[in-house]
Amino acid sequence: MPSFRKIRVGHVITRFHGAGGAKNTLMTCAGLDKSRFEVDLIVGASADPWRAEGADVNWIQIPDLVRQVHPLKDVRAARSLKRLFGQRQYHIIHTHLGKAGILGRWAAAQVKAPITIHGLHGATFNPTQSALSNAVYLALEKKAMTWTDKVISVGEDLMQRYLEAGVGLPEDYVVIHSGMDLSAFRRAAAMSREQRQAKRRQLGLPADAFIAGYIAALEWRKGHHYLIQMMQTLAPRHPDLHVVFAGEGFSAERLKKLVADAGLTHRIHFLGYRNDVPEIMAMLDVKLFASEREGLPQVLVQADAVGVPVLAFEAEGVREMVHDGVNGFVFPHGDTKAMAAALTRMIEEPRLRQEMGAKGRALVDDRWDIATMQRKTKELYDKLLQKRGLL
Repeated sequence: MPSFRKIRVGHVITRFHGAGGAKNTLMTCAGLDKSRFEVDLIVGASADPWRAEGADVNWIQIPDLVRQVHPLKDVRAARSLKRLFGQRQYHIIHTHLGKAGILGRWAAAQVKAPITIHGLHGATFNPTQSALSNAVYLALEKKAMTWTDKVISVGEDLMQRYLEAGVGLPEDYVVIHSGMDLSAFRRAAAMSREQRQAKRRQLGLPADAFIAGYIAALEWRKGHHYLIQMMQTLAPRHPDLHVVFAGEGFSAERLKKLVADAGLTHRIHFLGYRNDVPEIMAMLDVKLFASEREGLPQVLVQADAVGVPVLAFEAEGVREMVHDGVNGFVFPHGDTKAMAAALTRMIEEPRLRQEMGAKGRALVDDRWDIATMQRKTKELYDKLLQKRGLL
């Protein structure tokens, strides 16, 4: 490896939109001292360049790097990454998420990169997939681990899932929680009843209704359809119950049709993309969560910071932020009957909601600060650079 004035770092991620993995990657890049590090952000075909503004990174796009399995494009993407890595001679290659994690680590091994790190933001194998898909992904993850110096997991639950599946050893992992700016959520927690009602009216919602909300991309894997199914049961029994979905995504029209077919267009409200999520969260009576798979859902940390109780289906990281019976309830994935019973209880017991919300706020500490995540990542970089004799 030639001697450079700066440490060269290549971050690789397939999709770069507004999701948690992309935000984590961007904040990691932004936190690196540019007097010491030269940072390339290597993204796939589906990426928004404007989201990287202000991070002071070199934007490199690989057109064949796509989210879905595509044998021809996957081979091309792997070759493109290998060629790029050979040209740029990175000291550190830091991959993120599933596809970029597999192809990027393979390419790093081909050019004998000094340090290869993988950011684990969610499991590629999970109970909602077929046995064949899980077997393939598990085999790929085990192979990719042989090309990896360290895995950064965003949560304890996610790390344990991989260890229990035989992917690496405990010493191969470090847990660094995704940092986020929670100041606006903490301010929103202090909103008065009148301010919350005003926010509801602004959105065209009944000011005095019981409102449960789900803030997530409108993608099928996020499980909105389970909540629609649940509302079909609860709506006739609870005329003041409304549900809001905040977010956008490629399943939007499909979900809106489900709502229309169920006759719930006046009870389930699509708010679209929002830049006022803290206030949206604060106006809720209950936060819902139904995703099939996650790493550690940032929206649950945010709900705790606001002081809103959570009803959630089981997924990686959920129990780290939702302590069952303390600040909310956790159910087996897809158990709409159990969630409906808990939601009914929340409607009927306002004191319980208040107590759970207060307990949720106590769970949020400096582990979730952006500065903490950036500091711990830089410390890991320095430790590995020293180990390789590059500092």
